[in-house]
Amino acid sequence: MNPREQPMTETSDRRRHRRHSSKSKVRLSAEPTTITGEVENISRSGLLFFADGSFRVTVEIEEDGQATKRSGRLVRGQRIRGNTFGWAIEFDA
Repeated sequence: MNPREQPMTETSDRRRHRRHSSKSKVRLSAEPTTITGEVENISRSGLLFFADGSFRVTVEIEEDGQATKRSGRLVRGQRIRGNTFGWAIEFDA
């Protein structure tokens, strides 16, 4: 384990591993899947629902000219501003 992957010790930050800045390129691929669940609330512009299943993805990260593939699950998607979204992926162990 390298130093940037050491578990966090501060209780104010619940992330398991330290983050570091990166300018890497990433490509996200979703596995064909269907997720079923129950709607919590709904409006004309969208809905929030909960499901037991996860949205499986594969990410290809290109850093320093070298590509690496990792599998995982989408854990959060959030509109940041306009058409810009932030996507959080939890890697498989």
